Amino acid sequence: MKISILKTFVTVVEEKSLSRAADILYLTQPAVSKHIKMLERFFNVSFFHRQGQKVSLTEEGEVFYNQAKEIIKKWDHALQTMEELSGKVGGVLKIGASTIPGEYILPYLLGSYKKEYPEVDIKLEIGDTSKIVRMLLAEDIHIGVVGARVERKRLKAKKFMEDELVLIMPRDHPLAKKEKIYSSDLLQDNLIWREKGSGTRKVVEEKLVKEGMALDTLEPGLELGSTQSIITAVEAGLGISLVSLWAVKKEQALKKLVVKNIEDISLKRDLFFLYPREQYLPRSALALLDFLDKFDIKPLLNNC
Repeated sequence: MKISILKTFVTVVEEKSLSRAADILYLTQPAVSKHIKMLERFFNVSFFHRQGQKVSLTEEGEVFYNQAKEIIKKWDHALQTMEELSGKVGGVLKIGASTIPGEYILPYLLGSYKKEYPEVDIKLEIGDTSKIVRMLLAEDIHIGVVGARVERKRLKAKKFMEDELVLIMPRDHPLAKKEKIYSSDLLQDNLIWREKGSGTRKVVEEKLVKEGMALDTLEPGLELGSTQSIITAVEAGLGISLVSLWAVKKEQALKKLVVKNIEDISLKRDLFFLYPREQYLPRSALALLDFLDKFDIKPLLNNC
């Protein structure tokens, strides 16, 4: 049984779709179907209930999914170990990142890292902070990058840069004409929130509560699952929001939104790399942590 067939099975399970799995694996959909059929014939069971393009696991599929993930993890570990014995920095480096570092910062940083270590195959998954922590604890990724401090005994945090949250609003919003904005001004309009579990949401709530603001005094607004959807909603005049300055640099340059600081609250925050305190880390992950210590972030800040 080839390990690639197990990887196809696991990808179909996690994407709940043959076509999405095919896109991720750079396979044709018939090839993905063939892999699944080979597995089912080998074990003489059905692993999936099929409903058009969507699939869900049978009881046998649920059991085999957990076993397949463990086999793949051990195989990847074995490959990494053998490569390290050869002295090379290579293999698969699995990174999970929350939205701001994952979409706006890491692509630049990892591009430079890849030039130095071209034999490393980087896999980057983006989710909210709570998802990234779960993936780390389940050993599904080697390193996490998040926008809020995480306290877990099994995890170690390494600060790598500073971020700042800013207030964004449409250009014709009444607050856009004010020279200075204060936290009390947030009461004047619907505040659009990130979903619970995101690092940005956690930081905003902590900062506002620290300044004595009761969160239930804010006008109930939208709660959206991505920073980009929030920016679009603000552009459409649906409210105001607090987002990372990284996320609105282009909109600010194009004058599509008005970006303001809040005078009486410091909305600066640290971004962190998270990694297991005791778990084995491949050489590629250790090389990345070392790379961060040398990486000059200033040109990146100026060019974005």
